[in-house]
Amino acid sequence: MVASLRSEISSLTSLTNSLQLHVEREKAALARELHDSLGGLLTPAKMDLSWLEARLGNDPQYAPRLKRLSDLIDNGIDLKRRIIEALRPSLLDHLGLASALTWYVEDACREASIDCRLRVADDLGRLAPDLEITLYRLAQQLVHNVMQHSGAKRLEFDLCRKDGGLSLVVRDDGTGIADLAAALESYGFSSMVQRVKSVEGTFDIESGGGKGTRIEIVVPLKGGN
Repeated sequence: MVASLRSEISSLTSLTNSLQLHVEREKAALARELHDSLGGLLTPAKMDLSWLEARLGNDPQYAPRLKRLSDLIDNGIDLKRRIIEALRPSLLDHLGLASALTWYVEDACREASIDCRLRVADDLGRLAPDLEITLYRLAQQLVHNVMQHSGAKRLEFDLCRKDGGLSLVVRDDGTGIADLAAALESYGFSSMVQRVKSVEGTFDIESGGGKGTRIEIVVPLKGGN
């Protein structure tokens, strides 16, 4: 009975892991398609608008409409960029995990007006693509939780090598989690724990009412990582 239950849990975990990776790969493919397709529409539209502005931009009859059209195209370009970055962060693919997380954490803290202490090891190098996106999503969710729920004024973010693996620590000085057991059963935390298990890592959390929260994720590195 116990062996059968363990087998079923293992099968479900494996299925969940496969689905998560499939979703991330689908997001990456969609991001590439949006970049190519929308870029092919918006770039020539911007060029044609520039041509019109050079000829009609000083005409009071056309100038306001051209300005409005220019703003709409710029908004469309910015929306395309934000959607693509949400689907698949370009820095992650081009420069790796360290650069992508440095940009994301600094930008998130700046927008939330939270004091940020960021430490990312210089020797991380490039990791397996599936591991990089898993760690990026975990860090993204941890930082998002701090911004949305903690009421923190300071966030500390550390990513470094540890015991042959990687350690990701997010610490804040917010209100903390009064009922930690209940929080760990929520969808947000359970999905994070599942992601951590998918890379054979460990998830450790320390929190209490009014004492802030510290979460550490440690994942092993294999092969050429």
